[in-house]
Amino acid sequence: MHKSTKTPIFTIPEKRTIYSLSGILFFRMFGIFLILPVFSLLAMDLKGATPFLIGVAFGAYGLTQGLLQLPFGMWSDKVGRKKVILIGLSLFIAGNIIAAFADSIHWMIVARFLQGTGAISSTVFALIADLTRTEVRTRANAALGASIGIAFAFAFGTAPFFGEWLGLHGMFFMIALMSVVSLFLVITTVPSPKSSPILPKNNTFWAMSKIVWDEPTLRTISWGGFVCGAGLSSTFFLIPMILVQHGYERSELWMIYLPMLMAGGVTMILAAILAEVWNRFREVMLFGIVLLFISLISMGIGQEQGQLMWFVVALFFFFMGFNVFEPILPSLVTRSTTEDTKGTAMGFYNFAQFIGHFFGASVAGALYVNNFFVLLLLLALGEIWFFYSALSFPNPEKQNTKLQEKQILRNTIPETSN
Repeated sequence: MHKSTKTPIFTIPEKRTIYSLSGILFFRMFGIFLILPVFSLLAMDLKGATPFLIGVAFGAYGLTQGLLQLPFGMWSDKVGRKKVILIGLSLFIAGNIIAAFADSIHWMIVARFLQGTGAISSTVFALIADLTRTEVRTRANAALGASIGIAFAFAFGTAPFFGEWLGLHGMFFMIALMSVVSLFLVITTVPSPKSSPILPKNNTFWAMSKIVWDEPTLRTISWGGFVCGAGLSSTFFLIPMILVQHGYERSELWMIYLPMLMAGGVTMILAAILAEVWNRFREVMLFGIVLLFISLISMGIGQEQGQLMWFVVALFFFFMGFNVFEPILPSLVTRSTTEDTKGTAMGFYNFAQFIGHFFGASVAGALYVNNFFVLLLLLALGEIWFFYSALSFPNPEKQNTKLQEKQILRNTIPETSN
């Protein structure tokens, strides 16, 4: 076997970066995922709760997360990633403390909005891009995705028990404690990039945004993030209630979630390997969209026939499709932009993803009782457009050369003052 074909391995600094950021994401995302499978059930006990308001509370976190991803991402390009991560985690902790004391659905909505102001996702993935080489970046993102997947599995496996034992308010206290651990890890273990932020100080928000928006690949990736976010929040708003309506106890939901998570984890690993080693990002994306579409079809059959089996099938197909995109979309963002706009580009992607969360949960809360098939139609239209856009998506090797040429050209143009 030739040396040139040898699979790249992580350096020691890259390993330290991956381990520390994976730990941070594990503790933070465990707290977020912990309420995902039980929130729509437990929130029914809050004063003034209705399905629509529960949907708004469920998705409110995604709205402020989405709106602040761009400012936080660009801010991290200017002042540094770690500072932004520390501020975001502090805001997230404050929101969880308020949620722990909320006694009405309206205060819960306020708390969830405040939770969302800790918009650090774009900054974390930009930081992993700062501290890893291009050829191992998909694997680094897959490692972060694996920590999120483990947190997801652990949270879903334990959420029914914690929901019965601690209740909604006690779970938010647990989330706050997990976030404090993440804050400690950022301070003590996360390395800082050697170079300072290279964004010119006179670059405006709109100038940075235009640079990112002008890349067609980034528009496709961001739309994919929206579709996945909307599917995730709507699916896990609906499925827990449907399962309980069909006779499942809340403490028994892990029996469905655990094998679902295992199937999703295997799919994520295979998708990451196929995309990176054979450079088949486009083909992997198309396959993932097909899985998401099969999930919608299964959910529609389940609603029409009133059979629980089809909803379980829909859950499995959705989660497998969702996990196809977990490692590759963030990697494609960093491959499809230049060094001086990584934070802004990740901000665009996470903006779309979290706005999708808000849209999916809010629309599901409004439509699932009387207009279930309208909800499925809206989700299907989003997936069809994503599929159409992905058909012409370029696998990234040639795209990287084009972007490097653009960056060199911008750096050779003298700066002018307005």
